[in-house]
Parts: sequence; C-alpha cells; structure tokens
Amino acid sequence: MSESSNALDKAAAHRAMARLDGFASGLGLDESTTRAIVEKVIGDMPEQPDEERLAEARRRMIVASCLRRIPLPKP
Repeated sequence: MSESSNALDKAAAHRAMARLDGFASGLGLDESTTRAIVEKVIGDMPEQPDEERLAEARRRMIVASCLRRIPLPKP
C-alpha cells in the first residue's frame, strides 16, 4: 500500500468515525469496536464512495450490537 493511499484511508476512517459516533453510541458500541468496524469496511471496500461504506458500517454495527446482547452459554 502506498503512503498516499494509507493517508487517504486514515482520512476516510476519520470522516466515518465522526459521522458514525452518535449512531454507535445509540447502539451501545464503544469507540474501539466502532473503529475496528470502520477500518474493516474501508479495507473491504476501498473503491466504494463514502456513503456506501457508511451504510455497510452501520449494518455491521447493528449486527455487532445484537451479538453483544445475546447471552453466551456457560461451559
């Protein structure tokens, strides 16, 4: 990955985090979980516009918040 591409990815992640902060808080997700989702989406969808990536990040955040609420069976 080139340095300029890495800088663009960081800028995209920063923009996405700013736009998704309230949504993530409403779902009960912390910043580190949100950042992991955002970075994964950017890595998975490098050629897509920001709006497409934001929509995908929101979908993944909803799934993550649902999974956090499912009690795990005790061994």
